[in-house]
Amino acid sequence: MSSSVPKKGRPARSAERTKAQFLNAAEEVFGTLGYEGTTIRAIARKAGVNLGTLQHYWGSKRRLFRDLFEIRFKLLRDEHLQQLREIELRCDDGARPDAGELLRALIETTFLIGPNREAEVGLAAPQALKRFHRLFGRALMDPSPVVIAEVTRIFKEPVELFLELLRRACPQLSAAELDWRVNCIVGAQGFSMVYNERVGKFFGPEADVEAKQAADWMIHFLLNGINAPSFAEHQQLRQDSTSRRRAGRQR
Repeated sequence: MSSSVPKKGRPARSAERTKAQFLNAAEEVFGTLGYEGTTIRAIARKAGVNLGTLQHYWGSKRRLFRDLFEIRFKLLRDEHLQQLREIELRCDDGARPDAGELLRALIETTFLIGPNREAEVGLAAPQALKRFHRLFGRALMDPSPVVIAEVTRIFKEPVELFLELLRRACPQLSAAELDWRVNCIVGAQGFSMVYNERVGKFFGPEADVEAKQAADWMIHFLLNGINAPSFAEHQQLRQDSTSRRRAGRQR
C-alpha cells in the first residue's frame, strides 16, 4: 500500500511564487497609476490572488511598496554606487571629474541595469525591462510622500556622491543653477521612462530604439546642457558680442 506524502519545500515554493506574483502585479499597476492610484484590490486582481495576500505577507500597502522598491532597486543602487566610486577614485588627486562619465553612470546604468546583468534580477525579457523602466520613472516623479521617502532612503548614498562629484565637475555653476540643471536631467530621465510613447507616436516606429541607443542620445543631449556656461557668463558673452557688432558698424 502506498501513500502520498507531500514533499517538503512545496509550501515554501508556493508562498514565494505567490509573493512574486503580487510584487510583479504591484510593479505594473504602480507604473501605470502611481502610488495613490494603486489599490490592493487592483493588485490582487492583476496577480490573480486573494485580497488577504497583502495582510498575510506585508501587513500594509506601505510595507508592500518598501519591499518592492528594495527588491527592484537594490541592483541599480549598487551599480550606481560602484561606478561613481570608481570615478571618485580616479579623481582622488583633486582632478576634475568628467561630467560625461557621471551622466553615463547615472543614465546608462538605469537604462541597462548594469552591463549584461538584467538576467540576474529577471529583467532580461523586453517586457520585464520595460516594466522596470516604468516603475523607476514613476518612482522618480510620484508626488506621494511615501514614495519620496522610500526612494530617498534607498538612493541616498549614490545621489549624495553623484552631486558631490558633479559640483566638482561644474565649478562654473552656482549651487542654485546646478540644482536646476540636475532637475532637468532627472526630469528627462523620468519622463522618457514613463511617457516616451506620448511623444514617440508622432515620430512613428523610428522612435522605438534599443535602450543603449536611447541612453547614448540622452547623454549626448544632456551633456551639452550640463557643460554649458553659467547663465551669467552666457549673458556676458552675448553682451560682448553685441557690443563688438555695434562697434564694427560705427567704423
